[in-house]
Amino acid sequence: MDIFTLENLIREKKAQLLNIVEHHGLNHLKTIQCSQELDHLLNLHERTKYNTIQCKQNT
Repeated sequence: MDIFTLENLIREKKAQLLNIVEHHGLNHLKTIQCSQELDHLLNLHERTKYNTIQCKQNT
């Protein structure tokens, strides 16, 4: 998955998380699950960005 796709997914997940928080609060299971999904996307983004930088430095 490319970095731009990940960034779009992150934006969508953030909006989804805010919506869930508004309707269910911070401690609801749906909020926690969505937050964990966002964390996963953010971690994947950082790894992808790091790998991209490493590849450019090695060429």
